[in-house]
Parts: sequence; structure tokens; C-alpha cells
Amino acid sequence: MLRLRILGLVLFAGAFAGSPAAAEQSGREADAAAIRAAAKAYVDALKSGDTKTLSGLWTADGDIVDDLGQVLRGRETVAAPAAGPRPADAPEFTITETNLRFLTADVAIEDGQVEVHAPGGNPLEGRFTATWVRDGGTWKLAALREARDPEPTGPELLRDLDWMVGEWKAVDETAAGAAATPEKPHAEMSMSVRWNDTRTFLHRELRIRPADGGDKAAGLVISQRIGWDPLSRRIRSWAFGSDGSHSEATWVRDGGSWVAHTASVQPDGSQTASINVYAFDGKNRCTVRSLHTHVGGEHLPPVVLTLVRTSEGNTP
Repeated sequence: MLRLRILGLVLFAGAFAGSPAAAEQSGREADAAAIRAAAKAYVDALKSGDTKTLSGLWTADGDIVDDLGQVLRGRETVAAPAAGPRPADAPEFTITETNLRFLTADVAIEDGQVEVHAPGGNPLEGRFTATWVRDGGTWKLAALREARDPEPTGPELLRDLDWMVGEWKAVDETAAGAAATPEKPHAEMSMSVRWNDTRTFLHRELRIRPADGGDKAAGLVISQRIGWDPLSRRIRSWAFGSDGSHSEATWVRDGGSWVAHTASVQPDGSQTASINVYAFDGKNRCTVRSLHTHVGGEHLPPVVLTLVRTSEGNTP
């Protein structure tokens, strides 16, 4: 799971760039401008990997208390991970609300809300309080306190799977040691996903046909329902295959991906288990990695499947 502790690297870098003018209205224009300048220096140093400047923006005894309650030394925490430019695919941060106030002539408190945006899924939301102090004539950070907003549950969490609605088609499949060949092509697969009328369950239907377009009877249709289970307080799914197979899964969000831990029963009574990871690109493409944990005591190679949405589905 993506944690808010990484805010210790970038939080205040953006918080004051467009901070409201509450401080100016109270006659602290010069001090507020100095804090904004310190914040700009911080983000510039973060982008360039200037650890000396980053450390210099913290007081000697400044500390960070992250959203799990861990106490970290400010200078050491921000300097070590910031060596080198920030990765291009790093999560994006948006400061949605801030409030700057001065406790004394030399101490200012910044309270704010932040959103952490990772590829796929909804943003994680959190709160922070940063303490700025005048130290040796310049404004430095003395403390940072982070708190994460409660994780969504029930229907709210289920809505995070809304991206799945629509018509999908598999365009690529790769299995270790089982690449498609003209003599042995992969099967054709399509998927249709829609909400039920009350948006309490997602209906998902997978249709798998032999690649040679053989008899429809030789194909497989899997009907699945995905919903919030109030008993286990998790997102669960139940699926039934036209061949008599059935399965259950527990779904959890892991950063920008969804992971379905699945237990299945095959038509012959054998049991299988797999971990299926769904990585949505935020547009119309989803990569599915299926890792079999056991199949009748034997391990099968992982399968990587790429799905492309061919049309938007209808939602109630």
C-alpha cells in the first residue's frame, strides 16, 4: 500500500507555492513570503537531488511523525531518499487546502489537506501539520505531522472498481514457455462488465472461445458478481463457469492495482488457487497478471494478459 510517509519529501514543497493570503492579512507579509521562498528552494532541491540544501531547510532536531506514528529525523529522512532526480513515474501530490498562521513572531503553523495520486484507482487523501521556525534569521522546518484519512469501505470502496465497466477484448497473452504460434494460437477472450440496478454488484461475464473459431459449445462462459461482503468487510466475488467450475475471490487494492486472491473448483473436483493482479492505465487498457499458487499440487507458469476496452458500458 502506498503510504503517506513519502509526504515528508514533498509536502511543504508545494504547500506554500499558492497558499492563501491569510498570513498577509494579519500583517505577516514578509514572513509569509520568506516561508514561501524556503518552500520553493525545497522543491527545487528535491528535483535536482541537492541533499545539502534539503538538510539545511530543517532544524537540527526537526522530526517527522508519519501516519503510522513512527518518529523520524527530519534531516536524515528527507536527504537520503532524495538523492538524484525524482522518478518520472513517482506518485503525484496535490495540496487541496492550506491554512498558515503565526503562533509567535518566530513560529508558524501550516495545516493542510493533500492527495496522493498513483496510476489507477482513486487518490489517497491525508492531512498534515508543518511547523516553521525562525532559526538563525531564516525560516526552517521544525516538525511535520502526517495523518491519513480513513480508508473507504463498503459501497464507497466498491465504486473504485467503476473503471472496469464496459466491453473488453484480450489483445495479447503471454505465458512462460507457452507463447502463441500459428500452429497453436491462444484462445479468444472478451469481457463485459456492468453494474446492477442498485450499484451494489458488478456483473462480469467472460467469454472464451478456441482461437480456431470452433464450435461455440467448445467455448467457456464465466459469470461473476463482485460486491461488498458485509460479513467479512471486504470486496468479494463469486463466479460460475458454463463447464461447471466455480470460484470465490477476495479483492484488495494495492497502490494503483487491484489484487484478487482466488480459490477455484474445477469440473473434475480438483482445486486451484491463484493471485490475479489488475493494473489499469487510467484510460482503456488493463494488464492482468495471473499467478497460480497451486493447481492440483502442480505449479503452472504465470500468465500476462492485456485487455483493451472496445466500448463504454451503461451504468445505472
